[in-house]
Amino acid sequence: MSRFDSKVVAITGGGGGIGVAFTKRFAQEGAHVVVLDATESIVAAGVQAVEGRATGIVVDVGDETSVDNAFAQIQRRHGRLDVLVCGAGVKSMGRVAEHDLAVWKRCIDINLTGLFLCNRAASRMMLAQGGGAIVNIASVNGVRACEGMAAYNASKAGVISLTQTLACELAPMNVRVNAILPAQVETPMTAEQVGAERARREERIPMGRYGKPHEIAAAAAYLASDDASFVTGHCLATDGGYLAFGFRPQTYI
Repeated sequence: MSRFDSKVVAITGGGGGIGVAFTKRFAQEGAHVVVLDATESIVAAGVQAVEGRATGIVVDVGDETSVDNAFAQIQRRHGRLDVLVCGAGVKSMGRVAEHDLAVWKRCIDINLTGLFLCNRAASRMMLAQGGGAIVNIASVNGVRACEGMAAYNASKAGVISLTQTLACELAPMNVRVNAILPAQVETPMTAEQVGAERARREERIPMGRYGKPHEIAAAAAYLASDDASFVTGHCLATDGGYLAFGFRPQTYI
């Protein structure tokens, strides 16, 4: 497929984890990808993954000036932005009663405030050019609580609400905004989930396995493409059935 020929696609977190899968998928479909990530080395990894079809910009998504400068560079270099995929994020552990405020703030700053800043900058470009598509990476944790992950859960719930709000605001101007809600995915962020811990999590997913990065990337490509031209404000659970699951009785066969 070549749904993104001549399109400019910016991907935050595009140099690591699921982000590289996003970068590869959009490049394979003809896009020029702008990899946005936190360090030179991570940006370089994303660019090298699709040599010749990507450029990179170092950005701190939690910093307003850094984000605005990054999108200004995209405007100067390419003159437009057709798609933004917001994949940058961090995991934060901690129960509410014992949660460290600095850890809370870092998670909210990157996962929610950073996404807001990037959505705002991208939407301004898209409004000026007459259209575009934004895909935000939320999580099933934004819908179903997971104890011990207060900041992460709250940040992803905020992403869902922000996605829906922005979709309503921008729909009349031909800018679509959607979100993806992954469950566990095979990334460095979940690499420590092994043995009994992993088995417990897999049991909670009806398909019985973690997702693959390329499966999340395929969902992002769909939502960003003209195949989803009448889809906005939608939160697509790409979760192996996690959100549909109730419980497994003792007699389950």
